[in-house]
Amino acid sequence: MDSQEESHKPRLAAEQDGPAPVKLRPCLQCGRPGTIRSTTGALCEACAAAIAEEVQGRVRTIQETLRKLKEEASVPGKLRAWDLILAQVEALRQYEARAILTTCPPPSTLLQEFQAQREALARTE
Repeated sequence: MDSQEESHKPRLAAEQDGPAPVKLRPCLQCGRPGTIRSTTGALCEACAAAIAEEVQGRVRTIQETLRKLKEEASVPGKLRAWDLILAQVEALRQYEARAILTTCPPPSTLLQEFQAQREALARTE
């Protein structure tokens, strides 16, 4: 992976933030008022934990698939890998649409970059 690809490798958004101030406001996921930390993207503790687990799993899948993509020799195999990556990023983008922090760079940026790479590969087939 070159330095440009490395810059678009997804990382959890919470890894970018320091200590977070606490505010009482409704959770973006469940709507219940409660203790909200800015690093959770305006989520209550329960929703933040559940979403963080899902995001971590999706980021792990993306990262593992990107590694496997380098080893894949066939174009159809690479296209399947890109499809899996794009599906994971699209799921993360749904959180971004609701202003819930997930990855850095944000999923919409990753989606554009990864779609362009998949389309370039598809044109070589």
